[in-house]
Amino acid sequence: MKIKSFIIFFIIMIFLFIGTITLKTHKKNTRPDVKIPILLYHDFVKTVLEKDPDQFQYINTPESFEENIRTLLDDGYTFISFQELNDAYNEHTKLPGKPFLLTMDDGYYSNYEYIFPIIKKYDIKASIFVVTDYIGETIDHKKYLSWNNCKEMYDSGNVEIFSHSKRHVFYNRLPVRTLRDDVKKSYQEIEKHLGKIDLKVFAYPYGANTKTGRWVLKRNGIEMQVFDLGVNNFQDFNKQYIKRINIPCEMTGKEIIEEIKNSN
Repeated sequence: MKIKSFIIFFIIMIFLFIGTITLKTHKKNTRPDVKIPILLYHDFVKTVLEKDPDQFQYINTPESFEENIRTLLDDGYTFISFQELNDAYNEHTKLPGKPFLLTMDDGYYSNYEYIFPIIKKYDIKASIFVVTDYIGETIDHKKYLSWNNCKEMYDSGNVEIFSHSKRHVFYNRLPVRTLRDDVKKSYQEIEKHLGKIDLKVFAYPYGANTKTGRWVLKRNGIEMQVFDLGVNNFQDFNKQYIKRINIPCEMTGKEIIEEIKNSN
């Protein structure tokens, strides 16, 4: 009798496994072959100096940013949020024909001072990944957002606020539990000031990650993880392996579109 019960249980488990694989394959096959570019900006300055220690990779101008937005909109792109992307992934909604996501890392005050007015002007969606220990601080002559700035942008409905960690360190060099605890604490701080965040997305500082770390964050409620460079395709989209295009200083909208077209 025990053997028979075991056999029945074993057969049920096989069917459940096959069903799960079939469902995943079906979802992948039914997703449209659509590129999902995600732009990555950092800090913004009014005046670009002749020399930059980071080779102008992490600064931009508000004028260049607005040119990028205008060019992409004129080319038919629709700016969506991570929440909208997640809803489409879960088949609750459909993606627009040419979706686009806009992100900024670190949480510089310039995002609020220069960029938020442009976001409101064009009524587009954007996401800011903040380092929670930096909120309200000025570090190396760089001013960071306050929680009041974050709340105003978040309450507008145009801006999502996500975690870029608590301390902005190389988490691939630290124990996985440190990564887990820091991300948890960063979201506790975000929710303390902004309210409950239903969709949790994490962007790794420096893109530094490990396979074990990604698995641990997924088990601890981080639905989307961002760390690589490139362009995503919705057909084989992996929520734990999200890529972005870093926008160096004064890269034009046409250059961005060309990079998207040339991506695999």
